[in-house]
Amino acid sequence: MSTTPQHPVYGPFVPPEWKAPDDPPGYGTPHPPGGAHGQFSADVQELVTAAGSWEALSKALQTVWGYASEGWGYPWLFGMQDTLYTAGRLHQTINAVMVNGAADGHWITQTLANGLIETANDLSGTDTTQGENFRKLKDRAGK
Repeated sequence: MSTTPQHPVYGPFVPPEWKAPDDPPGYGTPHPPGGAHGQFSADVQELVTAAGSWEALSKALQTVWGYASEGWGYPWLFGMQDTLYTAGRLHQTINAVMVNGAADGHWITQTLANGLIETANDLSGTDTTQGENFRKLKDRAGK
């Protein structure tokens, strides 16, 4: 019988358990009209409009990054004594997660916006760039 805990050890309050929502069957799978051999069609203006929404989210995440990065490297905000203990270390950890999450979110949503614009350009025959529209996103995701 092992006496080592099977989960991390927390203080007196256990954090909530992360539970990702269940996706319905077929979620994220393309379903073209006319069955498996059908083809999609798209309104180019709708792609551009969707890209604008991703661009707005990207700018919001860039703003979050700016605000969160102001606290980077300042564990002593809670006093010299507490820097060595809970609040200072916790602040550093939370700040790093927020800064890195905002930076990644900004980059990914900006790439989605640009990919939708390039797809619209492809569909309308006005594309002047070469290459796969979402290649950078795939590279970052490791696929």
